[in-house]
Amino acid sequence: MTKLSKNEFYNRKTGIYVEEFWRAVTLLESKDEVRAFFRDILTHTERGMLARRLQIAKLLYLGKEYEEIKKELGVSDGTIGTVSRWLHEAGDGYRIAIERLSSSIKKKKLPKLWERDPAARLLVGSTIYGALQAHKKYKKYRKRKSVSK
Repeated sequence: MTKLSKNEFYNRKTGIYVEEFWRAVTLLESKDEVRAFFRDILTHTERGMLARRLQIAKLLYLGKEYEEIKKELGVSDGTIGTVSRWLHEAGDGYRIAIERLSSSIKKKKLPKLWERDPAARLLVGSTIYGALQAHKKYKKYRKRKSVSK
């Protein structure tokens, strides 16, 4: 993908431009309109890159190993790792798209990544555990502060 300009004016307006882009996409009413819009706005290579990322996300959701994905799609470990990281950190957009694609084919919802992936489950669990520990420490701190007043 191309890089954004470092021009100060452009940087101040980027948020407005991005919001207008999202609005334009949501106003499209059919698959043909969406296809025409993205054909006009993206290069052939950019469309391929986006489509490949979605396929990587789908295969990761289906539990495929990196080696299988590399062989099937011809992508690098780095690309797979980047998509995997996005899935673990947020992934809601990917999950929604994959579930809707899946439901249009066989009406089956895919599990959230953390429900299927032990590493993700550990990450989520440790994050929740850490948050609980921090909350307990905060409560003790607040209690000490209120007693010392």
